[in-house]
Parts: sequence; C-alpha cells; structure tokens
Amino acid sequence: MTSPGREHERTKSSSDVARDRAAFRDAVPAIVTLLVVQGSLVVLDPDDGSRVRNVVWSLLPLLPVLWLVYAQLRSLRRSDEYQRIVQLEAMAIGFATVIVAALVGGLLDAAGIGDARQSLQITFIAGIVSWIAALAIKTRRAR
Repeated sequence: MTSPGREHERTKSSSDVARDRAAFRDAVPAIVTLLVVQGSLVVLDPDDGSRVRNVVWSLLPLLPVLWLVYAQLRSLRRSDEYQRIVQLEAMAIGFATVIVAALVGGLLDAAGIGDARQSLQITFIAGIVSWIAALAIKTRRAR
C-alpha cells in the first residue's frame, strides 16, 4: 500500500512513456548491430594476414558504438531537467568505476599480473554496467 499523495509516482506520464519508447527505438538497432559485429569477430576470426582488412574489421564495432552515443544524445535532448540530472549522476558513477578499474588494471599490469587487453575490456564493461545499474536504481527510486 502506498502512502497518500504517492499514487501518481507509480505511473509514468504519456510523455515519459513516449520518451522511453523513442529511446528504445533508437538504441535497440545499434545494440543488435554491435552484437552481430562483435559476434562476427569471434566466429569468423578476421586474422587472415591482411593487415588492412584486419584493422578495418577490428575497428568495425566502433560504428554501432557511435550509433549508441548518438542514441544517448537524442535521449538526453528529449529528457526533462530531472531526468538529465539523474542521467548525469549515473554517468558520474560509471566514470568513477572506469577510473578505479583502469587504476587497478594498470597496477596489476605493472606487477605482471593479468593482461592489459583484458583489463581494458573489463574496465569498459564495468563502466557501462555500473552506469546502467546506477541509472536503473536512481530511476526506480524516483517512481
């Protein structure tokens, strides 16, 4: 049971629903493209000796990542002031995670533990996951 005066917090306004749907429509194709491109790198293993082809294929995931950045910018432009603050706070948490993970990876690499390439991937993943988790927690609290 909710306290009096809080019933409106459980439902989203029609503009919030429309913004969420637009953000979803912008991001899903980019995510699917990123998964397909990354999957092609794993399955087809482009290391065939052709240096130029290798570099191009290895950098191909940057296209859907840039598409996701564009989708995020569009989402921020559609959002109201409160949503922008929540998003900024979540991004700050993700950024802090990246900084700490990069420091840990650098220290481990300096000690000869682990692989710098794996640390970089883990740093990227940890930053994105913490950003999304912080956003989900902060958004859920607001409802």
